[in-house]
Amino acid sequence: MQGPLTRLFLFFGQGTPSTRRKLISLAAGCAIFLVLLPLLFIWFGGVVEARILRILEGTPRIVVWVCIPLGLVIIAWAVITLWQRGQGTPAPTAPTTTLVTSGPFRLCRNPIQLGAMLYYLGLGTWLSSSILVGILAFLFALLAASLYNRFIEERELEARFGEAYRAYREKTPFLVPRLRR
Repeated sequence: MQGPLTRLFLFFGQGTPSTRRKLISLAAGCAIFLVLLPLLFIWFGGVVEARILRILEGTPRIVVWVCIPLGLVIIAWAVITLWQRGQGTPAPTAPTTTLVTSGPFRLCRNPIQLGAMLYYLGLGTWLSSSILVGILAFLFALLAASLYNRFIEERELEARFGEAYRAYREKTPFLVPRLRR
């Protein structure tokens, strides 16, 4: 079953078009695809942006008040757990002597990264008064820390703790905590 637009295109597709029809078609295509549609999309983008900004108006304050303390609590909990249970620190110059899989490390393998990302989201939003800057700080931290953890830290932990770390890595999520067992 063909719709009216398909039938119209099939009608115009019959025979060899004249030079005049080709030029008119090119001009119409340029007008539609290089002027009309871009202006429509830009106008629509402005409408959507205005609505999103209205919705997000009160968000920066909430993000600051939630993310900064939550991020710091997660970081502190992870560092204290490493100090007490692993007899070391997150710093590669004073690492843990045992593999730590308890405390926040039972929820995800990188709680310090998670806490730092939340903290950066809140701090970036607070210092710039812009949720966008906070989100960008969050995303940059996600990228940089994930690359470090995946390609440096995980290899070092596997070299130090062997099968115990491989088993832990298999059952524990990388970053997003699994709150239910």
